[in-house]
Amino acid sequence: MQKNTEIILFTYDYPFGKSEKTFIEYELSQLSKDFDKIEIINQKNSENKIEENYINKNKIEFNNNFAKKISIYNLIEIFFTKVLFEKIFWKELSNILFKKKFLKKLKMCVNEISLSFLLVNYICKIKNKNDKIIFYSFWSNFTLISFIKLKKIYKNAKFISRALGSDLNGYIKNDDFVPYKNVKFSALDKLFLLGEYQKQKLPNINLNNKIEICPLGVFQQEFSEHDKNKIKLIDPIIFISCGNLIEIKNNLLMIDFISKFNEITKRKVEFILIGKGKLKKKIIDKLKSNPKIIYQQYDRVDNFVDFLLDNKVHFFLNFSSQEGMPFTIMEAMSCGIPIIASNIKPNEYLVRDRGYLLKLENYTNSSKILLQEINQDLININRYYLKSENSYKFIKNNLINENCYNKFKKILDNIGS
Repeated sequence: MQKNTEIILFTYDYPFGKSEKTFIEYELSQLSKDFDKIEIINQKNSENKIEENYINKNKIEFNNNFAKKISIYNLIEIFFTKVLFEKIFWKELSNILFKKKFLKKLKMCVNEISLSFLLVNYICKIKNKNDKIIFYSFWSNFTLISFIKLKKIYKNAKFISRALGSDLNGYIKNDDFVPYKNVKFSALDKLFLLGEYQKQKLPNINLNNKIEICPLGVFQQEFSEHDKNKIKLIDPIIFISCGNLIEIKNNLLMIDFISKFNEITKRKVEFILIGKGKLKKKIIDKLKSNPKIIYQQYDRVDNFVDFLLDNKVHFFLNFSSQEGMPFTIMEAMSCGIPIIASNIKPNEYLVRDRGYLLKLENYTNSSKILLQEINQDLININRYYLKSENSYKFIKNNLINENCYNKFKKILDNIGS
């Protein structure tokens, strides 16, 4: 890789917010060793200060100026002066006309293309057209629409993006609509997917050899044969979940599941709930109404892996209806914690027979079968230990940070040369 190549990395709120911090920091720490300059342009405006201990802070520039330009006034002006004359907007409008949730989809279409024009204008003001740049979007969102125009302007540049979750799965429950999905990938030199299963979300889109399977990884944890003795399957049995408290996460089903576990096994249970969102009050009220479940709730924790180990968690729960690749499942598995998860494709790829997969579409029967299996594994403790050990080994062999980044770097070497 040529050291004089610059990366411009587009994020949502990083480094001013915390939503992307876990996913991005390791990769950024390695990229900063291979490039002379990395400029991070975030979307969400924030008055938060950047922490002092950022890695290679002399090489990394944090640019919050684009986020400050995102305002209702600027977006309305762009809509009337630019968007209304843009063919791809009208084509997308025709695709959603008379479809369910039209107004919500229309708002998404207007917002993405308006933001894309704003970003193109901003980049053209701050970057020389002859610069050798890798434009890297951490999400396959409106930035990819910007790339279509920027590619014609920056002839020496390369354009890459990741697809993480909702940017391929859709932002509306039970609806996989993504604005401009048929055109937004056209300017990319490479699209990085988390797994083969994500290709199913790109039907009839010709990406030739642009797709690379290149997941984000987690840190390797220490785990040996002797560690099995540290997992004490005594009451209370501790369940944990971590994620936004919103409808697609199915947190209320988790409470029902734990309650049934208590009834069937006659074991005391504890539920640790990490997350916040619009359903928080409803979820807490349900927990309060069930005196047999001891619970703790945290909006967030500083270090999720340390928290898992310190609290001697027995099972991690993820009943989500949609995911990209669930990072918290990966972190829990890296600690040897068996997973109880919905059988959506990303969860299935990770969990399989290393844990327990729940059929959301047939929850009543599926949960009954799973609860019996879990109970038997707790009685025959070696079966639980085997799932624990296999979970750890799968992450170690497939999803460790260093190995994932090395593959990513080789691809960058080829496109950046």
